Parts: sequence; structure tokens; C-alpha cells
Amino acid sequence: MVGRYRYPRTLVIAILMFVLCVTISSKPDNRFFIGGGDWEDNTLQMALNEVGLEGANDIFKTEELQIEPRSLSTIAAEVSVEHEKIEDSNELSTAETTESSLVNEAEDSKGSGSGENKKEEKDQGPILIHRVQRGETLWDIARSYGVTIESIISANNIVNQNRIQVGQELKILSVKGVLHEVAVGESLWEISERYGVSLKEIVKVNEITNPSTIQPKTQIVIPGATQVKLRDALVVNGQLQRAFSWPLQGRISSPFGPRWGRMHKGLDIAVPIGTQVKAAADGKVKFSGWNGSYGNLVIIDHGNGVETRYAHLDRLVAQVGQKVSRGQVVAYSGNTGVSTGPHLHFEIRLNGEAYDPQKYLR
Repeated sequence: MVGRYRYPRTLVIAILMFVLCVTISSKPDNRFFIGGGDWEDNTLQMALNEVGLEGANDIFKTEELQIEPRSLSTIAAEVSVEHEKIEDSNELSTAETTESSLVNEAEDSKGSGSGENKKEEKDQGPILIHRVQRGETLWDIARSYGVTIESIISANNIVNQNRIQVGQELKILSVKGVLHEVAVGESLWEISERYGVSLKEIVKVNEITNPSTIQPKTQIVIPGATQVKLRDALVVNGQLQRAFSWPLQGRISSPFGPRWGRMHKGLDIAVPIGTQVKAAADGKVKFSGWNGSYGNLVIIDHGNGVETRYAHLDRLVAQVGQKVSRGQVVAYSGNTGVSTGPHLHFEIRLNGEAYDPQKYLR
């Protein structure tokens, strides 16, 4: 009996296994298709469907993401990190972040006030007006504007650079040059001649519409002029400067001032007859000849209303209309006119008024 049922049982088991295989193959489970190209998508979709997120796979389509642009400054503020460190870590250059940073900083500055360290300035063409803040030095101010301390001192006639006051207004030249105040009777042509700068450049920099109507006390910038040239300026801001050279060397026999009941308007220098008399500054000969009590006289026009006079001369050298340079011989001393002995009578005049030469000779 045992031997008779052994083969039918084996046959039954084989038939059952076959039926099972056919059943499984007719309803495939995608999870077993590990070699199929669609397994990942189908598996993901099945997982999403199970948690109720049908169609949520759209969030993985990067082309549909909307990213709001922000500056590094904004990002750095959110994560409390200096934006320079972000630049270094991501190998970004300053140029790549400048535009967005500037926009962000401009927005941040709205309504924030002037700020403790911000420059207070007023724009007046080529001349800026800076109001001194507490703790500021001339060095700080010069550095913030990219100018030299000397240019600020010159433009503002500062005597002691360590004594500027809080709230004091300083003139800052926005172009390299010097500040000049137009004197009474002074023309732009004379100013351009004095500084050796073209009239066209002066007019352009100062945005002057009509050069012939420039008013006295108007402050203008002389572009390209330097302190060396300014040193030779006889008049600055309408004031005579110690910029005249001695016409000759000798003993002062009579100073400027009251003498014998009348005003002595010059300086008498006792020298032998025939001593060379030299021009005290550059200029143009206005007069050369005999002039009453002056005797032989030379008058040199230096522009800006300034003239020098050389009197009691023996022999004249310079001619009317001749341009002369500082130190050039214009005559020889003598004892002509109303004179008590051989000497040179020397005068400095500004707009017709005589000034003490000793205060302006160097």
C-alpha cells in the first residue's frame, strides 16, 4: 500500500506548485521588478498614494521652483554670519555681490537717520562743505574725501590744524587745485594768468556761464594749481601775501609810516648809485620814465590790483608793456627827484592803497 500511493502524492504536489506559479505570474507585483526602469517611479507614487499625497511628486520638478533673489548681506544677517565668510567659503568675488549688497544697504538705510560716522556735507559745485563731527581730525576728514590735509588747510586758511571745532564748516575741493576768492576789479583772465591755468578750464570746472560778470568775493576752484604756485600768489582771498622779493639789499633808511608830518608811503633802502634794482614779482611794466618828486620811476603791474613802484632811479632798463619776471633787473638806483641821498624808494600798492612793504617781503 505504501508503495502504491507514493507516486500519486508526488504528482499532486507538482500539479499544485504549477497552479500556484501560474496564479502568481498572472498578477505580477511591481515590487519584484527590481530590474525594471519604472520601479522607482511606481514605488514612489505608491508610497505617496498611501499617505494621501497624490500628485505631490510635482514638487520635485526643479524647473518650477521660484527662488527669491536675496543679497549676501541679507542671508548673512539671517544666519548671524559675516558675509565675507560666505564669500570666502563659496569662492565668490566682491564684484559678484556688489550690486545686490548695495541695493540691500540702500534699503536698510531708509529711515535710519544720518548715522554717527556718516559725513555731513553740502554740494556747491566743485566745493563741498563738510561739518566737523565730534572726534574728527583733519586727517580723518582728508582721508574720507581722498584729499590732502594741505588742501583743506589752504582752502580754509587754517592756522592751527589741531584746533578745529565741532560744527565748524570746512570747504573741501572736489577737484585737485586751490581755492581762490575773486578780488575787487579782478578778472578771470588775470586769475588764469596768475596761476598758469587756462581760462577755459577755470570756466568749465566752476560751471561759469558768463566769465565777464564774475563778482568780487566769489570763491572759485583753480584746477591743477598747486601749493607751489600759490606760494607766489601776491593776493589770496583779497589779502596781500608775504610773497614779494626784495628789490635789492641794503640798509633801511626810512620805514613806511608817518614822517615829518605826512605819510611816507614806501620803504627807503640806502644803496650806492648804480645798484641793480630787480622786480619784486612777475608782472608787466606799466610806467617807465620821469614822474615829478619820484624822479625816474618804474611801475610794475602784477595783476589783481597789485603794483610795485621803484623811485629815484638813475638809469631805466624796463620799457612800458614789457613783461618781467621776479628778480629781473628793471633799473639802477640813483638820487633823482626829491631825494636826500642815494637810495631806492619802494612801494607796494593794492587797488591804489599803499601798504607797508616790510610785512610782505620775504
